Amino acid sequence: MSSGGEVAVPGQCLATVDETIKAGSGAYVRDGSIFASIFGKWRISQNIVEVTRANKTMASDQVLRLNDIVICRVIKITSRQVMVDIVCVGETVLKEAFPGTIRLEDVRTQDIDKLVMEEVFLPGMLVKAVVLSFGDTRSYFLSTAKPGLGVVHQPIDQDSQTTVFETK
Repeated sequence: MSSGGEVAVPGQCLATVDETIKAGSGAYVRDGSIFASIFGKWRISQNIVEVTRANKTMASDQVLRLNDIVICRVIKITSRQVMVDIVCVGETVLKEAFPGTIRLEDVRTQDIDKLVMEEVFLPGMLVKAVVLSFGDTRSYFLSTAKPGLGVVHQPIDQDSQTTVFETK
């Protein structure tokens, strides 16, 4: 854990609670630790851990465009695709999530036939992806097959044996 200035995602552990460090806006305390409750930059100021949005705009009428970089939360996993809720577009946090789908062939560019979706993704994970197409009437098609995209945050679960891969 560092002293702040970095981007935090919801559920990320930021610090340990003690007599001097307390949770401020955008953070909460659970089991003796301080966690981020929103997506944004975090810092410790006057012994208070705070998370502030990089862009305070919250959009409900945001329109996704091809090649937009999005942050999404994994909702459901099947052997052929992962269903997600798109929660951020660029630095804009959405008031309402858009549905998205990451298909097996859009996870990575090589060894697609060896890919097992359940070994790469877990429900609740945050994934950085790019809008590939407008998909069908139910969701946007997304891809993690470019450098810098893939799982950005995994929920804390000590019992999990899943290995997180950066999709290259």
